[in-house]
Amino acid sequence: MRKVKITKDLKDNVVKFNKELFVETRSDSFELPINRLTKLKNNSSFNYKKYVKKIIDNYQDILNADPIKMKGFIEEFNKILKPHELQDKRSVTAKSFHEKVVYAMRYEELRSEEFPKYLLNSDLRTCVYCNSQSTLVVEPVYYNKKKKKGKKKPIAKLQLDHYYPKSKYPFLSTTFFNLYPTCANCNLSKGKKEAKFQLYTLGDDLDVFRFWIDDQSILDYWLNLDLKSLKIYLETVDGDMDLIKNHNDLFNIQQIYDAQKDIGEELVWKHKAYPNIYRHLLNKSFNKIFPDQSVIDRMLIGNYSKPEETFKRPLAKYTQDIARQLKIISENE
Repeated sequence: MRKVKITKDLKDNVVKFNKELFVETRSDSFELPINRLTKLKNNSSFNYKKYVKKIIDNYQDILNADPIKMKGFIEEFNKILKPHELQDKRSVTAKSFHEKVVYAMRYEELRSEEFPKYLLNSDLRTCVYCNSQSTLVVEPVYYNKKKKKGKKKPIAKLQLDHYYPKSKYPFLSTTFFNLYPTCANCNLSKGKKEAKFQLYTLGDDLDVFRFWIDDQSILDYWLNLDLKSLKIYLETVDGDMDLIKNHNDLFNIQQIYDAQKDIGEELVWKHKAYPNIYRHLLNKSFNKIFPDQSVIDRMLIGNYSKPEETFKRPLAKYTQDIARQLKIISENE
């Protein structure tokens, strides 16, 4: 729900991640994507061979491609094969060509092993679409996958959405900046539909959404202490109605947060109970222990208070926006 700027440090980390991808964590018998792609190329014909060869020739650049470069690659690959041509099958049971490419690029291994390890050391721990849930889900593992028999110890797997769907652009199936960590609900709700929200940006347009609480509803709330009186909404910062409609239609954001009104209610209480003198006392009492002002803010609102920490914990965006509106924390945070 907030964009991530592609800084030089992030680019460098992505290059390092992709350079070590499937190399240091696998056994000698592990078949690398390049080897699988080479086999696929040798077993393909005409433009399908040309399509795979282009992936091989540009493999590292594709993995590291930022949003602008991804668009460039899409134009180039579409000249070789149109997205509908990637659905080609020789039989009902056979894999389509796009599935073969995704398999060759080892997307499942990236999702289950490589990317989760990266994210554990990053600030992307919650769904980038709703910010209300974690990105990890527990999946059962079976000895017999087809019959789902012989259940083994369950494993935590990462939910990832592709901004550019892998069914149309399989060569981008493991491209770092095309992979959006999501919760299972948002991933299933979106499916193959197009989301207008883009997570990564090269610019400074980081805040595109904002939660706000209606002032009149606060007055109504204090008259009857009825939670239903509070009206909390999500809007776009620049008034983009198409974006907010698309986001709500795909992910049911307003409904999700209507069920979280008690958190907004607690912030209204804190606004009433935490005047500036209380903050002053906290600063005076804990200044030596917590010299960073944001720690005091976290104590006050019960969540991360800095915008860049939005994805560290569920509901951080919601909490921060309302806390700033109510002046529990500073607008400068």
